[in-house]
Amino acid sequence: MPVTIRKATPDDAPLLVRVVDTASGSVVPTLWAEMAPPGLDGSRAGLGLIMAEDGDFSYTNGFIAERDGTELGGLIGNVLPPTPQPISTDVPEVFVGVEALAQLVPGHWYINFMAALPDFRRQGVGTALLNEAEKQARGCSCPGLALIVAASNENAIRVYQKAGYAERARRPFDLSAFGEQPTEAVLMVKKLR
Repeated sequence: MPVTIRKATPDDAPLLVRVVDTASGSVVPTLWAEMAPPGLDGSRAGLGLIMAEDGDFSYTNGFIAERDGTELGGLIGNVLPPTPQPISTDVPEVFVGVEALAQLVPGHWYINFMAALPDFRRQGVGTALLNEAEKQARGCSCPGLALIVAASNENAIRVYQKAGYAERARRPFDLSAFGEQPTEAVLMVKKLR
């Protein structure tokens, strides 16, 4: 059975939290927990952001990959503003370099988070999601697509290169506070015109 892609709904918020968790290696939910009010864990804080009607993490920017009714993974993405925006003071320090990279590709369709759930890797889920992102970008007349990946994630980089993405720039990406080795954030871009 082929992988199909559909627009996310509010009911998909828990799945999208798992996608963000998987894609970020649990870094983003940890940050959500640090920013959450007392007594609220990172998953619940993230659930609130994803269930919101607007914002970068909103389910309205989400797409779900399925096969025969089984959820396989998803992505959250949107068109970046046509001109670079100041980096918000709310952005955690660890992601300032990531935000600076995103400023290099105004007007591009930006894949914020994308992941196949662990049990469904190497089954065409990532390819189907990347194809949907490209369809969305073309529908918005974007000049290209962009994503940011950790340099240490060599498997993902190979997948993106195979799909036509090329490295545009790098910035330091220190994840040592999350038990990871410092690495670099890599901006990868696929031109459409």
